Amino acid sequence: MLTNYENDFASYELKDSLLYISYKEGRYIDYDAATIIVEDRLRFQSYKSYAILCDVSLVQDISADAREYLADYGYSMVKAVALYSSAHTLRTLSNYFVAINKPKIPTNIFDNLTEAETFLKKYI
Repeated sequence: MLTNYENDFASYELKDSLLYISYKEGRYIDYDAATIIVEDRLRFQSYKSYAILCDVSLVQDISADAREYLADYGYSMVKAVALYSSAHTLRTLSNYFVAINKPKIPTNIFDNLTEAETFLKKYI
């Protein structure tokens, strides 16, 4: 099984039973990008469920239909999600995502990477 993968929008890494997804700098995530991100993630993780840490610090913006797609289909084969951002504006966007799209699995927002990992380890 691969432990690293990258596409035009994000890099994926399996480490210590957690899946880390880091979105690339300045990317605008629209519906088409969201479908690629989810399809690539599912193939990368070989359709096995993982707790996922998403670093959204560098995302430029995300469209409403991409948020809806990620809230519905982006949670396939996912045990829990920690949305991490060092940028206040992206944490605000993440809070908006969680409040509006209401993900069906445990999802939390962090500005501290260690706290995000601690949250996810409960779901390994």
